[in-house]
Formats: sequence, C-alpha cells, structure tokens
Amino acid sequence: MQPHTITIASKIDPKTFCRFAIFDTLTLRRRWLSPAIFAGIFLFCSLICFSMVNRTQGAALLGAVLLTVGLGVPAVYFGVFFHSLKVQSKTLKLKASAVAYTVTLDETGVHVTGKKAAKDHAAFSWEQIFGVYEQSGCIYLYVSPRQAFLLPKASLESTGPSLQELRAMFADHLTAEKLHFAPIG
Repeated sequence: MQPHTITIASKIDPKTFCRFAIFDTLTLRRRWLSPAIFAGIFLFCSLICFSMVNRTQGAALLGAVLLTVGLGVPAVYFGVFFHSLKVQSKTLKLKASAVAYTVTLDETGVHVTGKKAAKDHAAFSWEQIFGVYEQSGCIYLYVSPRQAFLLPKASLESTGPSLQELRAMFADHLTAEKLHFAPIG
C-alpha cells in the first residue's frame, strides 16, 4: 500500500533544467516543426534552381542563396535556443545540491512550497493537473500546459519515496490520458 503523502525536495541542476527545456520546447510543444518546414521549403526551391542551372542564367547563384538561407536560419534559431538555455541556467543559479522547491502529493492534490519562504506556496487539485511525463532522470509534473514542476529521480532517491510509489500515487488520482510514464525495465 502506498503512502497517503509523498514529499519530494526537488534539486534541479543545470543539466536537468536543460533536458526539461528541450523536452518542453521541442518535443511537447513541437517548436522544431516551423524551422523544419521553413528549411524544407527553401531546400526544395534550391533544388529546383539547381536543376535549371543549364537552362537559366543565375540559377546556381539563386540555388546557393536559397540553400544557405534554408539551412542558416534554422541553424541560428536552434543556436539561439541552446545558448539561451545556458544563459537562463546561469541566471537561475541552479546547483545540484540546492533545493529549488518542495512538492507534496496527498489525497487532496499537489502542494508546492518555494525554497525561500513557506509563504511561497501553491496548491493544485488532482483535477487541475495537466499531465505527468516521465523522461530519463526526471518526472515533469505539469499543473497547466505552460507550468511544470520537475521531480528529478535523484531527489526521489534522497528523500525516500520510490519511483513505483510515486507512479502509484499518480495512477490513483489521474486518468490514464494524463500519465506518460517511461516503460518499466
């Protein structure tokens, strides 16, 4: 029988934060799609230009420009994204040993307490939970489509509850559509 209350002191290091941001932005929100479509359109147009090199003057130059723009703009997009992750990680002053916040799960819902003061508290009923995603090394508890709390597996090991107990707590209170667990094994 699983406990009725699970408390996790979330220690978020820069690596965990970056993995979450990549998952949230590129996988969950699918923000890779627009740059990929942009690149595809420009690459297709450059191929048309290159196929007309022997028939049209300037086709090779136009093809090269389209190819450069088609590959360059998405490369800059992703470069800026990954650079911003490093900057944001430094701005947040994330450290592996520091507790970012404490998450308590009980029969009424999810309670989050900030690291600085107990008055920094937020409570969410189980019905309000948007979804739970388990990725390598961390569980992402989304309380809304735009807000998530990270529960690193290293924090689980140091605070007591097992991954199975946490999964059971989520399974008891959330519908299957909201649970996105990694395969056991």
